[in-house]
Amino acid sequence: MKLSLDSIGYGGYFTRGGESAPLDEAMRRAARFGYDAVCVYAHRPMAFPMDISAGRRKALRDLAAQLDLEFGAVVCCTSFQEGSHVLLYPQEKEILYVRSAIDLAVDLGARIVRILAAFQGYFQNPYAAKGYGMPAFESRSRRVSRNEDFLEAWHDVRRGLREVALYAHDRGVVLALQTHPEITGNNEETLALIGEVNVASLKVGLDLPLLESFEPGFVRDTVSSMKGLMVYSHTITLAKAATVGGAPYSWEEVTPGGPKDNLPWELFLQSCKEIGYDGVLSHEQCSPIIVRGHELGGLDTVDERYREARAFFRPLLERLGCYTGHKPVTLSADQG
Repeated sequence: MKLSLDSIGYGGYFTRGGESAPLDEAMRRAARFGYDAVCVYAHRPMAFPMDISAGRRKALRDLAAQLDLEFGAVVCCTSFQEGSHVLLYPQEKEILYVRSAIDLAVDLGARIVRILAAFQGYFQNPYAAKGYGMPAFESRSRRVSRNEDFLEAWHDVRRGLREVALYAHDRGVVLALQTHPEITGNNEETLALIGEVNVASLKVGLDLPLLESFEPGFVRDTVSSMKGLMVYSHTITLAKAATVGGAPYSWEEVTPGGPKDNLPWELFLQSCKEIGYDGVLSHEQCSPIIVRGHELGGLDTVDERYREARAFFRPLLERLGCYTGHKPVTLSADQG
């Protein structure tokens, strides 16, 4: 396994004042912090495929070679659901976008494009709690109580995924479907959807913090179920907070290995090694960081998070005997 920096953290989506850095600078930071690869976030302002000319793509490849970096993946946030009006065509636009991202991956020499089945921007859509059994996608109705709205959404997404998977196959690219609500609410559903799409280029992106349980047996069994399918993984930690009385209150992204991290990383990585996973572990910072004084963190905070994550995972991979890069365990003063 190799370590990759997901450039989403430098897009300005969650930093104070929208502080951001271009992809070139994110790549330089990745190299300076000791990462083996960089993952390209394929949205504005970072790297929307239609913004990147042929000359710019070549320049990015040249820069990666100069920095001794690989391109770990092209990363997309996608939703293959159909629109809520007969004359709206979001799925068609999403298909066009993913095809462009696949072409970008080919031009950069990346072999993976990360996608999501459906994504409302939060972990549940507004109707989810109104469903009879499955999450609802419409307000209360006979269709909802029969789960017909959920099944229709599932079939819509499956159809869209199949189309982009066929295109990816023709281009020699693998799609990593990350388990993430809406449609793929858990890893069992992700595997079911991939099986129904039934195109060899559609594989799995498996993230430890998005498992349904962190009980050791469940972690091992889940990773084992992904053998031959797992091609991508993020390394974030979601720390939960409780209010008085212990009721769930909130969550935040924290650095793996930090005082708030209770995830079984060693077990997860050992299990990944046992199934032969040899892809990247891509660290991302994709939610706000609240710093001292109750302010949003800036690029300096993002830098700190990426440094800390690399410092945690690099020696751990070495100890487990599954690091396949060639970067040193510790960095010199000018790299840290």
